[in-house]
Amino acid sequence: MSQTKTGTPAGKPDQQKEGWHRHPAFIAMITALGAIVSAALAIFLGQTGALPSSINPAPAPTTIFATETVTATSTVTQTVTESPTTGPDSPSTTPTVETPPPGSLAITVELGRNGKIGPDEYRAGSFPHAAAVVYDETGKYLTRGCYLTWELKRGSTVIKSTRTETCGGTTFYFQPGYLEVAGTYQLSVSGLTDAGAKGTKAVQFKVI
Repeated sequence: MSQTKTGTPAGKPDQQKEGWHRHPAFIAMITALGAIVSAALAIFLGQTGALPSSINPAPAPTTIFATETVTATSTVTQTVTESPTTGPDSPSTTPTVETPPPGSLAITVELGRNGKIGPDEYRAGSFPHAAAVVYDETGKYLTRGCYLTWELKRGSTVIKSTRTETCGGTTFYFQPGYLEVAGTYQLSVSGLTDAGAKGTKAVQFKVI
């Protein structure tokens, strides 16, 4: 009587023992675990500056801009225009000239401020000066071809009389002794042009 043995298929023992690590599920688990470890290592090295900046997964540096508020201050500059004067003792006001009749001259006379102590009043011994401006009937300011005569009087006494060669920028200076005596004074200015136009202006003031 023959006996037939049923046994394990023939094969190499080593192949049967090592077949478990080639299983697809095991290989997939190893691959996933390696990816997780690589990612964690890359993040750690990037944060510590061990990786180049081109592959550093660390977030880019943030630039903070500071905003400064500036308050602007406006400065207003005022320009003051003054009328020209003939000297340090300039007339107190700017004369207003009206157009004279045909053949006449418009003359204005302004006294300076030196020694002035009231309206039309001056201190005895002061040295104000007087300036004259002459215009013709057309409103033209006259200089050449125009002549002035100045006369300073106290009452009926003539203190000083003088003539000028021009009507432009003409000034009458009070010399020492002119206003020494208290009283009422009159300064008159007469103008004459080569064309025959004439004009006269007189101002009165008191010396106290």
